Amino acid sequence: MAERVYLVINVDSDPDPVSVYQDDASLLAKYGRMRAILAEHAGGAAAWTVLTGPVCRDRFFEPPFTDFWRELDGDGADLVLHAEEDLYGPPPGKEPGSCSYFDIDHMRPLILEKAAAMRRLGLPFAAYRGGYHGFTSAIGAVVKEAGIGIELSCAPGIVWPDKAAAWQGAPLSAYYMSAQEPARLAAPGEAGALFEIPWAWDGVAPGTARPRVVGENYIINEFSNLPAMRRVWDAVALRASTAAEPQIVSMVCHTYTMGQPEFEDRLTGILTYIAEQGGQFVTPRTARRLFDQRCADAVAA
Repeated sequence: MAERVYLVINVDSDPDPVSVYQDDASLLAKYGRMRAILAEHAGGAAAWTVLTGPVCRDRFFEPPFTDFWRELDGDGADLVLHAEEDLYGPPPGKEPGSCSYFDIDHMRPLILEKAAAMRRLGLPFAAYRGGYHGFTSAIGAVVKEAGIGIELSCAPGIVWPDKAAAWQGAPLSAYYMSAQEPARLAAPGEAGALFEIPWAWDGVAPGTARPRVVGENYIINEFSNLPAMRRVWDAVALRASTAAEPQIVSMVCHTYTMGQPEFEDRLTGILTYIAEQGGQFVTPRTARRLFDQRCADAVAA
């Protein structure tokens, strides 16, 4: 029953490639193209990242980008704090190759400051996503302190110790995470647990197509292909047909490829396929409401 599968589209708005500066107008044109595709093929339901990093700490928290985020908010999309601390160069004082996600003295003020900045604009973040799937229990505590209740870093099966990514054995569908072990379910009665929405995975093997990039075993538009993404979706839908619970998963697509027919066609192809198979596109907040309502219904039954 594919209609029991819900998909969150993670839109990564990072201005890759990092070696080439892109002016505001160029980036906003790509954002607009992605927005149009998602409006046509997914009803606009998506989670859009707002990037902060060593070389662009504040750029996307200022006009004209805040004007675009406000428009997305009006469309009903969710905004996601995306701290890319290593991809865009280590923070000042850090050695190349170091992992910032283990440095909570660095991460804590960054997360709190950026979350507060968006709240002041009336655009609170719905979710958080770390770079390279990096996430720790200490970061989770800060994310909750920042008033963010949803997390999107989980790629089940991925274990990259040098990037603070430890998702071996993580659930394959949305769950409330343990504060101490993010890849595990929260204990019954654990208060204030973060709601985690993992990347759609076929359960076969972690992606190894490129270093530090998940590949064809997940639904990621830029590092897979349409047949492989369909296959992953089919695996998720099969789980939904045999499991006692609906499946709630996510995928990733990047704005930097907009304007390139290969990637646009691939994206529209997988979204069309998912819709034809009965999958439903939801935002992270909608996904959490669906999950919570089902749990409430189960208790009442």
